[in-house]
Amino acid sequence: MAIWALKGPTTADYGPEEYHQVVNFLTNSFRTGVARFGWGYIDKADLHKLEPKPFTEMDEHEMQCWNKANFLLDIQPGDWVVQINLPYWGACLTAQVVASYSFEQEDNEVSDYRHMLVIDTSTIVEFERNDYEVLPIISSRLKLQGRKWRICHEQEFFQTIENIKSGDIEKKEDESVGIFYLKRDLSPLLSAVTEKIYKTHPNYHLEGLIAEVFRRIPTVTNVREHGKHKGWGTDNGADLIVTYKSGLAISNLEKEETLVVQVKSYGGKHWEVNAVDQIGDAIKEFNANAGMLITTGESTENLEKAIEELSNRLSKSPEEGGLGKDIPISLIAGQDVAKFVLRHGKELIL
Repeated sequence: MAIWALKGPTTADYGPEEYHQVVNFLTNSFRTGVARFGWGYIDKADLHKLEPKPFTEMDEHEMQCWNKANFLLDIQPGDWVVQINLPYWGACLTAQVVASYSFEQEDNEVSDYRHMLVIDTSTIVEFERNDYEVLPIISSRLKLQGRKWRICHEQEFFQTIENIKSGDIEKKEDESVGIFYLKRDLSPLLSAVTEKIYKTHPNYHLEGLIAEVFRRIPTVTNVREHGKHKGWGTDNGADLIVTYKSGLAISNLEKEETLVVQVKSYGGKHWEVNAVDQIGDAIKEFNANAGMLITTGESTENLEKAIEELSNRLSKSPEEGGLGKDIPISLIAGQDVAKFVLRHGKELIL
């Protein structure tokens, strides 16, 4: 399977009126199942007839048509073609080829573009090459680079097609296309880093790693590995008790606050919510200002809902069993664990 980019007409090739006529002709032909290519302006341009003919026996026009278009014989059913600058400048039409090359025997309304490839109309996709759904490497390969060329990035091409069809790619307005795709491509790598953390630091070993990372955050003043007391009694819901500074670093405007942390070593999705209840117990036990759950498992709706419910319970009045104030509860899960470790503890592992 190959992906072929074919040059469409440009304003350098035709006058304004003729240019629009040719563009409309090629676009309508493509949409009805035939992709066309130029250098077919004479009846003798049929590549099947030119192929066995010795080059020395070709006239000037035959030589030119053969040299410019003979690559079409290499395009096979199952390949894809992309016609550049159709139906307008900067746009592209692409589809899968279903039949090998053929030549239009009768002249047509534009007296050219008689080299034909039958395409599957159900596979036709129309897009602009600079759309953010188009992966940057594909966008760069859709700029004119001659009359024809191959696009060798198959995976990225089909991802682009899927992006366009689904229409569910959401890019921030102020984010460049390159940054958007770099972040997306790095996402699996971050998940892989979290997986390595899970495997190299199982169970209580993960608590020790996270404690070391917290100790390297500039505003943190103390980290107590309260979970080390497991087996002697209860940890009162806190694996780590983190003391940190908040406010402005000037007289009387800086204070110390307490964060209680539950650390969970999980593979796959994290459905269990007991850790959330433990955070609630720890907040009350240590008069904490905030709570956090760090899990190597992937977040689930079940887990996020439990955190929201805990936050709502804590905000209720003491008479209703709450604390009468808003207590932030944070969740660091899945690939966000990798981000946390790399951001604050990179000197530990790099």
